[in-house]
Parts: sequence; C-alpha cells; structure tokens
Amino acid sequence: MNRFEDAIARELSTLVRARTRTIRALARWAAAALPPGAMVADGVALVVERLGDGDPDELAAEVMAEVPDRFGRNWQSGPAH
Repeated sequence: MNRFEDAIARELSTLVRARTRTIRALARWAAAALPPGAMVADGVALVVERLGDGDPDELAAEVMAEVPDRFGRNWQSGPAH
C-alpha cells in the first residue's frame, strides 16, 4: 500500500464502518481509478459515491474483481497489514 492509498484508507475509516482489509481494498481501488494529481478527497468521494447505502464488503469484492490482474485474485487472504 502506498502513501496515497494509505491516506485514502485513513479518511475512509472515519466514514465507513468496515473491516480493515475492506477499507484498504477500497482505498487501493480508488487510488488506481483516479487520474494523476488527484487529491485524497477525490478518492474518498469516489468510494462513497459508488458505495451509496450498500455493503462495503460487497463493494470491495466487486471492485477487486473488476481488474484481478492489477490487484490479485486473493486479496482477502493473508494478513490485513
């Protein structure tokens, strides 16, 4: 996890109640989806907008499955940090 992803994850953790692994997966996806030069708030807004009233775990599974080559198929296994 890079510093940009970590910053998005920190902000998300204050807004979204979910497992650490889920928060990190959503932050990683948001960071990869944003254009260069985007701000942390842009990443948080992207996740919150796509999440809506949905389940964070389901969204994390969905976005990680969209591009498995980039994130790996087993993002849920192993240590959370």
